[in-house]
Amino acid sequence: MVSNILKLVDDHEKYRKNTLNLQASENVISPDVRKALSSDLNSRYSLILDGENAYGGTRYSERIVLETENLAKDVYGSEFAEVRALGGHIAAEIIIVSLIKRKESILAIAEKDGGYTGYSQNYLPTMFSFLSYNIPYNNETQEIDFEKLEGTMREVNPRLIMLGQSFFVKPYDLKKLRYMADEYNSYLAYDASHVMGLLGGGQFQPDILEYCDVVFGSTHKTFFGPQGGIILTNDDKINRKIRENLTWKTIDNFHLSRVAGLGVALEEMKKYGKEYAKQVVRNSKSLGENLHRVGVPVRFKPWYSESHQVHLDAKGLKDIGTDFKEFGKRLEKNGIIADREGRIGTAEITRMGITDTSKIAEVVADASRDFDVKERVGEIVKDLEMKFWG
Repeated sequence: MVSNILKLVDDHEKYRKNTLNLQASENVISPDVRKALSSDLNSRYSLILDGENAYGGTRYSERIVLETENLAKDVYGSEFAEVRALGGHIAAEIIIVSLIKRKESILAIAEKDGGYTGYSQNYLPTMFSFLSYNIPYNNETQEIDFEKLEGTMREVNPRLIMLGQSFFVKPYDLKKLRYMADEYNSYLAYDASHVMGLLGGGQFQPDILEYCDVVFGSTHKTFFGPQGGIILTNDDKINRKIRENLTWKTIDNFHLSRVAGLGVALEEMKKYGKEYAKQVVRNSKSLGENLHRVGVPVRFKPWYSESHQVHLDAKGLKDIGTDFKEFGKRLEKNGIIADREGRIGTAEITRMGITDTSKIAEVVADASRDFDVKERVGEIVKDLEMKFWG
C-alpha cells in the first residue's frame, strides 16, 4: 500500500527545494540535525523525578540532554540553560508561571508595534490571569519611548517587562531598561525567538545576559535548529523556579529527538555562528538597499535593518496598487516564499549561501508587479548549497 501522506511529504520536499524562501520565521536544518530528529530517540520517553529518571534505557539520552544544555551555555555564555521546552510559546508560558502571580502586570511591545500577539490581553494574560500593558514605542524609529515609559512604569508597576518582537529590526537599549526595571523591582525578560541565531553569533544585542534576568525563545528562525524552545539565565533562583514549573505543569515528555537535533544545531552554531550571523545582517541591509533601488517600497531607509528582516512599507505598496497579502501571493506564484504581513527574511537564504542580494531584489520586484519570473528564480535556486554545517 502506498501511503498518501508520504506522497504528500515527498511533494512538499520537491516543492520547497525549488523555491526561494524569504520567510522571516523559517530556516532550514542540516542533514545532521535531520538524522537526530529521525533517530530512535523519536519514540522514546524521559521523565526526571527527584533527580532520577522514571524510565529505563536512558543512559545515552540523558547524556544528550546534559551535553545540549552545556552547549547552550557555551554558545550563549549563560550560567544555566533549559532545553526541554517544546516551543518558543511554551517557553514563554514557563517564564510567565515562574516569575509572576495572578493579577500582577506585565509590559510588552504592542502587536501594532510588531510585538508578539500572544502577550496581548486576550491571549496569555487571560489564560494565566495577569494584566498586560503596552510598552510605549516609536514605530518610525523602532525604539522604545523611554520618556513615556517612565510614566507607564509608575502607573502600572509591572512585575515583568517582556521584550522581543515578531517584527524585529533593531536591538534595545538594555542598560537603560535594566535601570528602570530595578527602580520598580521588575523582572526583565527577553523573548529572542526571532533573533536567537543572531544572539548565538554575537551579532545582535551582545549585552543581553548582562542586563536581562532571562532570555528565551524558539530555535528555528535565525537559529538553525528544529522547532522547539530554549531558556537561558544567569540567575540561580530563576533557574530553580523554571525547573519547578516543568514536569507535569508546562511539559511532560519533552521529545528527546528534538533535544538531540537542538544539540547538533548548537554544535553548528558554536562553529559557524559568528560568520553566519554577520552575513545575515549584511544580507538584510543589502537587500533593503537593493529593494529600494528596484522600486520596492521598504521601511527605515537608509539603515533598513540590523537583524534578519526587512519590512515593506504598506503605504508605498498601496501607491503601486497592492498590499501585503497580494504582494505575498504574487511572489509565491513565482516560487518565492514570504509571509503575507510585510516581512522579508534573510535567515534561510544566508544558510543557503547567498551573499549577493541584487538578483533576489530584482526577481522580488518583478514578481510583485505580476511578471513571470519563475525561470529566473529557478536559476537562483539551482545553485544554492547549504552552508554552516559539517
